[in-house]
Amino acid sequence: MAKRPTIGENPLDTVMADTSLEAVVPLSAPQAGRRLPPAAEPAPEMEKRLQLLEAEVKALKGEMSLLRAKIMEVQTHKPPPEPRWLTRLRDKLAGK
Repeated sequence: MAKRPTIGENPLDTVMADTSLEAVVPLSAPQAGRRLPPAAEPAPEMEKRLQLLEAEVKALKGEMSLLRAKIMEVQTHKPPPEPRWLTRLRDKLAGK
């Protein structure tokens, strides 16, 4: 079996020419901590749509809180689970 010329050589170990960070990341890139310029004012139809969506979200949150309250009420009135021995006795008597 012939040996391949790449055995023992890692192509990732090649030495790259020294480059400064500015050459890799140009100074014109947005920097951390810098604020972006303010965006243009949204169109009136977008404002109306946003208000409509916010109203829907508020209504849905209200429905969710009502449902959570009903779930809690059902859970408090639910009878406790049967003990394991009672379930096994019932299964034996039923012939299972």
